[in-house]
Amino acid sequence: AEGVAHFVEVGPSAVLSATGAGEFIPVSRKDQPEVSSVIGALGRLWTRGGPVSWAPVFAGTAAQRVDLPTYPFQRRRYWLDTSAVPGNLGSAGLVAAEHPLLGAAVPLADSETTVLTGRLSAGTQSWLADHRVTDAVVFPGTGFVELAFRAGDQVGCGLLEELTLEAPLVLPEAGGVPIQVVVDPPGEDGRRRLTVHSRAEDAPPEAPWTRHAEGVLSPDTPPEPAADPGVWPPEGATPIPVEDIYDRAAEGGLDYGTAFRGLRAAWRLGDEVCAEVALPDDLHDGAGRFGVHPALLDAALHTLGLTDHPDAGAALPFAWNRVALHAAGAASLRVRVAVADGGAVSVDATDATGAPVASIGSLVLRRFSAVRPADAGKNVRDWLYRVEWNAAEAGATGPEVVDSDDVDELRAALDAGAPVPEAVVFPAGPVDAGETPAAVRAATGRVLGALQSWLADERLAESRLVVLTRGAVEPGADAPADLPGAAVWGLVRSAQSEHPGQFVLADVDDAPDSRSVLPSALGTGEPQLAIRAGAISVPRLVRAADTAGTADLDLAEGTVLITGGTGGLGAVVARHLVAERGARRLLLVSRRGAGAPGARDLCAELTGLGAAEVTLAACDVADRDALAAVLAAVPAEHPLTAVVHTAGVLDDSLVTALDTDGLDTVLRPKADGAWHLHDLTEGLDLKLFVLFSATAGVLGTPGQGNYAAANAFLDGLAAVRRSHGLPAVAMAWGLWEQASEMTAHLTAAEMKRVERVGVAPLPAEDALALFDLASAADLAAVVPARLSTASLRAQRDSGLLPPLLSGLVPEARRRAVAASAEAGGSSLLTRLAAMTGEDRAQALLSLVRAEVATVLGHATTEAIRPGRAFDELGFDSLTAVELRNRLIAATGVRLPATLMFDHPTPAAMAEYLDLQVRPPQEAAEVSLLGGLDRLEQIFAEPDSAEIGTLDAAARADVAERLGRLLDRWRERNAATAGAGVADRLESASDDEIFDFIDKKLGQ
Repeated sequence: AEGVAHFVEVGPSAVLSATGAGEFIPVSRKDQPEVSSVIGALGRLWTRGGPVSWAPVFAGTAAQRVDLPTYPFQRRRYWLDTSAVPGNLGSAGLVAAEHPLLGAAVPLADSETTVLTGRLSAGTQSWLADHRVTDAVVFPGTGFVELAFRAGDQVGCGLLEELTLEAPLVLPEAGGVPIQVVVDPPGEDGRRRLTVHSRAEDAPPEAPWTRHAEGVLSPDTPPEPAADPGVWPPEGATPIPVEDIYDRAAEGGLDYGTAFRGLRAAWRLGDEVCAEVALPDDLHDGAGRFGVHPALLDAALHTLGLTDHPDAGAALPFAWNRVALHAAGAASLRVRVAVADGGAVSVDATDATGAPVASIGSLVLRRFSAVRPADAGKNVRDWLYRVEWNAAEAGATGPEVVDSDDVDELRAALDAGAPVPEAVVFPAGPVDAGETPAAVRAATGRVLGALQSWLADERLAESRLVVLTRGAVEPGADAPADLPGAAVWGLVRSAQSEHPGQFVLADVDDAPDSRSVLPSALGTGEPQLAIRAGAISVPRLVRAADTAGTADLDLAEGTVLITGGTGGLGAVVARHLVAERGARRLLLVSRRGAGAPGARDLCAELTGLGAAEVTLAACDVADRDALAAVLAAVPAEHPLTAVVHTAGVLDDSLVTALDTDGLDTVLRPKADGAWHLHDLTEGLDLKLFVLFSATAGVLGTPGQGNYAAANAFLDGLAAVRRSHGLPAVAMAWGLWEQASEMTAHLTAAEMKRVERVGVAPLPAEDALALFDLASAADLAAVVPARLSTASLRAQRDSGLLPPLLSGLVPEARRRAVAASAEAGGSSLLTRLAAMTGEDRAQALLSLVRAEVATVLGHATTEAIRPGRAFDELGFDSLTAVELRNRLIAATGVRLPATLMFDHPTPAAMAEYLDLQVRPPQEAAEVSLLGGLDRLEQIFAEPDSAEIGTLDAAARADVAERLGRLLDRWRERNAATAGAGVADRLESASDDEIFDFIDKKLGQ
């Protein structure tokens, strides 16, 4: 409009701003936080002279005006630039890399491999902070090219034949990221593979490195183009305005700071764009240390925003081909950029005299996704795991084993005087219960009863119950043959977490040697094991990044069914499949269908994302007939092509309190629903069959025995489907940040407990990236979870780490030599034994208070008063189990399941522990005297309720029993004294005997 200087676009995205001519300022951008987008828009309008009333913006914030300096801005920097290169590398046996981004070069012995190492930091290399993608500092693609140039110089390769960027390298706002550039030995043609890796600065030694780029270096000498000292700009070139190019880039999510705003002028010449680019003055001096400064080469690529490239302004470099450096150290360039029909870009760069500096034969761009500062040092591929079965050696000795298919009968035998066995083998099946869902209930119900009966008898606390299955897991390539047994494994895993050391899971085949080797297999001390043809294997969680493919799934054709589709996770997956996987027809199934909260709004949102049809169906997926009717209604012209089963409910309960109703509540939507989906779609041509499982089924989360059983069943079902040539993957998810109906109730303390066991919440965008990777992985079951190695190491050091996770944080291979005998015996029990009674009691009270604070999520023990009841402190049944298990790990003392009930305060619990860790003689004395103290207290109270309610006969009975006890005590004391004299006389000399007689006779 005539006379209008600025256009402010108010809407959900910058649609008009991207196409309009003139000064457009959008207040909202897709995938950007609303508040920061609006504030940024107001700021841009203000700096361009637009009218902005700031008072409402800062109302209530206590913001106030400040005076400007009374002198003009000097525009000089006073910050010190620190060096990225460490000191004396020679003292460490390294060679200096002589490059601003790299510290050392390491030619490996007995190999032609070369590794260059460095550390990237927006603080040390401050110009890096000027390259931001959606508000995160991202190492530029041209930086990878520069690293490749330096690596090529190191090994004598002058041509970067190809380089593909695989993952963004996000730099933290503070600190840095270590990098490695690895150049492999040359092949027969002299070419060398090149890779660039990074990992978080605080990553433990066992943490994997993330690969960001892979390429090929060639020893070929690239032909140097002839110098072109002709007229500049070329004759016939038409000037192109460049003033607003960086504002437009910022609106698209590419926020370039001063170092990267190097485009000075541009011209159009036919199909080419010619431009001048230069580094800012403060970077000129350092340009000579680079082959070509990444900020300068990146500015040369900004000319693409002036071309007709379809992704101009919305894409970043992805694949480079035939990149050559002809001259080093330029601070300014003249460039010519051309776009081929397929979108590939070629670039030629010269200096001010027309002499060639660099050339790019072909560059392919790729649209970028939103990147967050929190992504620094992160690669979601590292959060994809799988269970691997490793061979194990049999133990040198094993326990004596007895068989029993009825724990109640075993306990009756103990009542009759039978000895307590070291280990009892309890067969979990087979059960004859008809259809698979019924068989799952029969198997899990039978094993649940055995677990509860076992835990109810303290005589079995030092023994182990071995739950034996056949074909419930499969350490080889075959699928499990016993799906009910798979559910049993989930249930028992949870029981193992609640009661460490009491239960063992063992799976055997029909080979004769397998059953006979079981005792020695138990000698390994492993809580879970499989035996095949006499060979023992144990499960370990390992990273599955090497098996994860690149998702290339197109769901545009056909119908996608999502169970739990209107719930939290189901809705997130639905949005993802529409926006990223092209799904156009969705069938969202839930118990309430269109009546679910937000269901209508979700449909509208999915339609806005591109869905052509969204159907809401109210259906209980555990009802086979109802589900069959829903599937029958799918139109033939858009047949079912994908199934994602997210439905599920929780009904948490400790194993000791779990009943068959609790099992059924959780098994119905999760396990029964999965089975019916499998059964009813077995004959369909599906592209995708995803089962949302959970880490509970793999790790055995305490308090979730029923949920663990249901999810372990899903893992087994996926393996069965794949063995039949059907698509399937079970994703045993860790906790999502995205709240769902099953996790919305978790308190902050409960979230801390989950994180304490090593499972950190997954941001939704990371979870969806894992969803894509897992969908493309050649595995039946994966574990997408954000496991914290720091938490796992803490568990390892405190003795709480399950063997399943031990491979992720292996023990140190060597122990430290003790500085003294005292240091060598540094276990808690050894230290307690050396203490006096008062010191020991105080140490145990401190231990109990510290563990209580940890379990409740307190930073200190200040709020844990010794005499305050545990229920007042906030304990429930689950935290009580965690406290007991932590104390068992700390002391090595077996503690009863009723520990907190019997000793309801930290002080009382510490007193009980004191009694357990005392030397046996002292403990017996304290126990006996403590009992007498309690009797005396009762007799000392004149109105004692215990005595006052007794009738005459009961009082006489008490008197008689006390008399008999006193007589027995005198008899035992006399016998002990006599035995002592006899022993002394037996070993005494003649002189000692005469001396004894003289003393006794008074002579």
